[in-house]
Amino acid sequence: MRYAIIGVEGPQDQAFVGKVLKQLLGFKDFRKELGGLEDNLDKFWRKFKPNYPKDGDLYKRLDMPSILYNDSVSVAIYAGEGSNLVNSLDEFIRNNPPYQEELMAFGIVADADRKAPDEVVAPYCNCFRSYFPNFPDLAGAIDTSVPRTGIYVFPDNVNPGVLDTLLCLCGEIAYPEYLERAQKYLDKFSPEERKSLKWKPFDGEKALVATVVSVLKPGKTNTASIADNNWVSGQTETEVTALANFREFLRELVSFDEG
Repeated sequence: MRYAIIGVEGPQDQAFVGKVLKQLLGFKDFRKELGGLEDNLDKFWRKFKPNYPKDGDLYKRLDMPSILYNDSVSVAIYAGEGSNLVNSLDEFIRNNPPYQEELMAFGIVADADRKAPDEVVAPYCNCFRSYFPNFPDLAGAIDTSVPRTGIYVFPDNVNPGVLDTLLCLCGEIAYPEYLERAQKYLDKFSPEERKSLKWKPFDGEKALVATVVSVLKPGKTNTASIADNNWVSGQTETEVTALANFREFLRELVSFDEG
C-alpha cells in the first residue's frame, strides 16, 4: 500500500476532494466501507487519531482526516483551519518525521479568494520545501519525483474565487432550475442590504450554493450535500472544465500505477 496526504482548508473542501476521489476516480471511503473503526484503520494513519484535549484546551483538537483507498493507494484528506492549514500541517509533519520519508504523495488544495495563484502558493511552497524540496511553486503543477507533490488553487488555478465558485459552475449543470430560482431570490437583496449584512467577496456564491443546498438537503450542511448530491458527477465533469482539470490533478497526484 502507498500513502498520500492531501491538505485542504476546511470540511467543505474535504468533502469535495473526497467526492472527486470516490465518484470520478473509484476510491472507497474508509468510514463507509470499514465502519470507521480503529481496529480497521491502517497502521500508517494511527498517529492521525484525534488528540483530545490538545494541550489541555477542551476546544482544540486535531480532527480525524477522511481516509479513502483503492487496491494500492490510501489517501488521507486533512482539513486545517482555513489560513491556518500551513501551520497545522507543518506542526504535524515536524512532530512525525517518518511521514515525510514514507509518503508517496503530498498535496495541497486551497482557495484563491482575491489573490493571484502565485500569492496563494508562496507560503505553502516556502514551508513545505523544507520537507519536500521539489514542492512546486506553480498552481496546478505536480512534481513527479518521490514523493509526488502539488498544489491546486480553486477555482481553476487562474482566476480569483473559492470552492463555491466552482460549485456554482457544477450547479448550473446538475441543478440549473434550482440555481436559477435561488439566484432570483438572492437578487432581491440590494447592495445596501448586502453591505449591512457585511457580505465579503464571494459571499454571493456561498449564499447561492447554501440556498440550493437548503432545498436538496433541508437542515443539512453544504458538506453533506457535496458528499451526497450531484455537484460532482460524470455529467458535471464532462461539462465543467475546471472540475475535469481538478480530477486530472488528483489522478496524477495519487494514481501511482498509471505512470
